[in-house]
Amino acid sequence: MADFCKECSEEMFDKDFKELAGLQGEDKEKFPVVICEGCGPIQVDNEGKCISRDCEKHGTGLSAA
Repeated sequence: MADFCKECSEEMFDKDFKELAGLQGEDKEKFPVVICEGCGPIQVDNEGKCISRDCEKHGTGLSAA
């Protein structure tokens, strides 16, 4: 199944399907590494937003993946 970060979902489908949301654990200082079909390997926040600085599509995030 293809999963998309918040930004890619909105770009491709005009809607955030929250496919990569809710993956962050109890430690809010750590962000899960996932594979977005639009971005590739990235880190996302609990809302599913790409936060990887080195993301080729959205590289304006909070952390260095």
